Amino acid sequence: MPKIKNSARNKFENLKWEYYKKIQEPINGITKSQVRAYFGLITWIYEKEYIQSGEEKLNAHFNALETALNIYDKKRKKDEVVSSFKENLHVWRESNKKFIPRDPGGEPICRPPVRMITEWEKNGLTQISLFSGAFGLDLGFMAAGFDPRVALDIDKSSSSTIKANLPDIPFINCDINSVTTKKLLEEAGLGIGEVDVLVGGPPCQPFSTAGKRLGLKDPRASPLREFIRVVKEAQPRCFVMEEVPGLQSARLRHVSIAERSNRTLLPDEESGSAFKLITEMLKETRYNIKYEVLNAADYGAPQSRKRLIFIGLREGFPCMPEPTHSNTSQLKIGSKQPLLPWTTLWDVSADLQGCNQESASLSNKTREYIELVPPGGNWKTLPDDTKEIAMGGAYTSGGGKTGYYRRLSWNEPSPTVVASLTQMATLLCHPEESRSLSIDEYKRVQGFPDDWTIPGTVPTMYKLIGNAVPVHLSHAIAIKVKEMLINEN
Repeated sequence: MPKIKNSARNKFENLKWEYYKKIQEPINGITKSQVRAYFGLITWIYEKEYIQSGEEKLNAHFNALETALNIYDKKRKKDEVVSSFKENLHVWRESNKKFIPRDPGGEPICRPPVRMITEWEKNGLTQISLFSGAFGLDLGFMAAGFDPRVALDIDKSSSSTIKANLPDIPFINCDINSVTTKKLLEEAGLGIGEVDVLVGGPPCQPFSTAGKRLGLKDPRASPLREFIRVVKEAQPRCFVMEEVPGLQSARLRHVSIAERSNRTLLPDEESGSAFKLITEMLKETRYNIKYEVLNAADYGAPQSRKRLIFIGLREGFPCMPEPTHSNTSQLKIGSKQPLLPWTTLWDVSADLQGCNQESASLSNKTREYIELVPPGGNWKTLPDDTKEIAMGGAYTSGGGKTGYYRRLSWNEPSPTVVASLTQMATLLCHPEESRSLSIDEYKRVQGFPDDWTIPGTVPTMYKLIGNAVPVHLSHAIAIKVKEMLINEN
């Protein structure tokens, strides 16, 4: 992340507050996505002008955003936002988008990855990791001083990732169904009741809002049941379980939308029936449990990603971490301190621009149309005569389809990153270049250290990083858990 002096940081934070306010204000004749794209256009155009006139990249971006806000206010007073948007969209489409800021020696202005994995000071608290994946949930706890004693995942790529970065941590590479709690505790060197925190995110496919959902009837839901089994048997002082928000509305038996309107639903078919059963299973552990949907952006992540978090305490009553960031300057309920504006994509990846970066390939068709989409835009900002051709059958389907031909904005957090970011419905393209986010950018968005190694193919790297819990969020949870465990003593 670029280093910013306090005075400049305060100015930039104020600009971000103003920006977040503007994009939430409705305007006749222009959609919210077009307003976002309008700011992306103006910022891009003026940042390049400021850099070419000799300004340092950091100041150029600040000044460009300030200019965009001023222009927007003037155009709005004159009811000229729509015409100005169309005019600047034409300028952007006709401009050279291959511009890369360079230093006086002609080299791209970027910073190479730096060593960030260090020996964090341990606080004496232990953890066991289940369904470890790329270790995103665990890195947050490690940064808070927790000592991971053992990790488990069925995925070989998870095993190779942990061994490449943290070779001293025992890793069990097999299905949790075949691993006894006794085996886990032996590998951790701990006894029943001695684990401070058990963490894990059981695979969530049965409860995802995408695709066919079968709830707990789906055999893929067994990892969730196994997590609860280990909690009961290992008796950790605390457990943290991460899931998808869709779990709250999951059904024990999936029913098609058409069928729901034709008959009375059975209890197992009701929305939330699976979640009700899961909470009953968790209550059987006799832990005091709190659950809540948290947005990673509210804890400093440059990504708007909501996760359902469960915290269970063997003794005492759990509470969730207080938000530290927001897209509104007003204090949120439960906040005791002034909030910072949401972290943007520019905040965490501007210094990578111009560097050679590994990224997923886009199809020729996708690249052809994404060239026409401005920063912050999507298919709705394509030329009118190309929208239907570009979208194909999806053009007449329902839903907002906001992920189609989506180009990210420097001025906001990234939307939720996914395991395969080149799927049309969940496309995440670079704000300026006609490519997907790179592996390095993906790691920055998820909060991984620059030197966190993920062996394997490019799709494997995207999958592991995309499925992880953002480290900013897990760190906030870990700090709160540490506080509760220390206070318990």
